[in-house]
Amino acid sequence: MTGSSQPLSAQGVRRPAAVDPPPFRAPRGTELVRLRLSDRPGSLAAVTAHLAACGVDVLRLEVVDRGSGTAVDDLLLSGPAVDSALATLGSTAMLLGRRPGADLRDPGLAMASACEAISAARTEGDAHRRLVAAALGLVVAEAGLLAVSREGGVYSIAAATEPDLPAAVERSSAPLVASALASGECLTADGRIPWAPASFRDRLPAGSVAIVPGGSPPELALALVRADHAPFVSAELDRLSALMRVAVATLGLHGPGSRVRLLREAPA
Repeated sequence: MTGSSQPLSAQGVRRPAAVDPPPFRAPRGTELVRLRLSDRPGSLAAVTAHLAACGVDVLRLEVVDRGSGTAVDDLLLSGPAVDSALATLGSTAMLLGRRPGADLRDPGLAMASACEAISAARTEGDAHRRLVAAALGLVVAEAGLLAVSREGGVYSIAAATEPDLPAAVERSSAPLVASALASGECLTADGRIPWAPASFRDRLPAGSVAIVPGGSPPELALALVRADHAPFVSAELDRLSALMRVAVATLGLHGPGSRVRLLREAPA
């Protein structure tokens, strides 16, 4: 319960601001692939040699996670035999995810672009929308939302890619969000677990979920959802945490007086 007999929609909670997911942009005929392989000398060379033998080009590569004897690599691949090359990897590597049409951008330039998008916000609502959109592009996820902790055990949804999401959710029905805000740490989960109420999960993709808290104490929770089960890894969570800090600093400028100033300075 929220401590009020009114339904959530009647408690002064606004509908979420609509967010347009950024389009995936990549060179024609390329595919972004995530692999897990042994973190030992020669493992990556064996993968690239196998791909080359199948006629697949590795256009770009980034190591996005490592630990416990394994590494996770993102590879931007091109060639007509990507399907057969991945199907015949055998024990060389484990396929974690595939995204046709998604690019593997330079991480520094991608972060700079995301930070620029957020810092250009003219209002609080604009900053909310820009944060969700920038985060989706930064880590290649298909859907997202920004929740704000309110009094009475409620999270209001400030912005979302899904226009039909409820405007608010009970804290008790969003356990992953509650845990992330309580701990101040990024949390991830398999999308098949009840991380949020069915009214949310039924309208969002069923893949991997990441929750990124923001504020001091944490009051904002960015939730990103993938269409597949490719895990969110350490490099992505670090970048999302940094992006959230930029967003919190930007939102701090949008007090009653500064918001008017920003709006007046906005170009016509």
